[in-house]
Amino acid sequence: MKLLSGSKSWSVLTLVYLFFTVSNVVAHTDNETTLFPDIKNTEARFDVILLVSIGIIPVTENYNPDDRLTRLDLAAWGTLARGLAEAGEKPIIKSLADIALANGMIDTVEGDASYADINKVLFMGLLSPDLLPKLNPTRAEAAKFIAANLSNGIKGDTLLESRGMYFGPTGEVTSVETRINPDGGTSYFISIANEIYPMYPHGKLANGPTDLKLWQEKKIKRSVVRNLGQFKLWVFLEADDASHADHTHSHE
Repeated sequence: MKLLSGSKSWSVLTLVYLFFTVSNVVAHTDNETTLFPDIKNTEARFDVILLVSIGIIPVTENYNPDDRLTRLDLAAWGTLARGLAEAGEKPIIKSLADIALANGMIDTVEGDASYADINKVLFMGLLSPDLLPKLNPTRAEAAKFIAANLSNGIKGDTLLESRGMYFGPTGEVTSVETRINPDGGTSYFISIANEIYPMYPHGKLANGPTDLKLWQEKKIKRSVVRNLGQFKLWVFLEADDASHADHTHSHE
């Protein structure tokens, strides 16, 4: 059984075209202070950014981390996770949720979601039932739970792999440089643990400034790479040193 089997939100050719088109301008990276104004002091803020970076959580005006996760929101996340729709700049959550409902991903969009609902919608019921109490998590708790299980499941069918991505290397950023693209634009190429890839122009950053040039010599705690065959992109980088979080505004 394929976990979240089927489509991906972007084809390889679309992503390559989008990268070389968008990269003609300055990279528009976001972090936890620029993406959602209300998650700055939330423990799960980096997990929220991680899930946005891989296309599961849509960007809305606020994240509301202390609110209970509703089945409506979970259904919308499920639609995005399966690549059945794209959120766009101003996502209509109900429209996304209706797609999940029509595809049998969830029985109802009424009420609050439980961990069991998250397991069903995002993990095809493959997580251990012992770890899924029938409690209703907050949106912050839900993000933390989902992020912790991105690589759990059958090999090749994990939630992260189903998105065409994998956790990349950790360690020191040894170089940040700009290179000329085939279209004449420029891209940021970042090297971590001897792996060097361009940063997706709309990639997400956690615990560090939005200016990629300032990531030189930072220690990376988590990274996510989008695999496009021979073409790979960084889509998420999280700095290890918590002190960097206090300086995210200074170089925007």
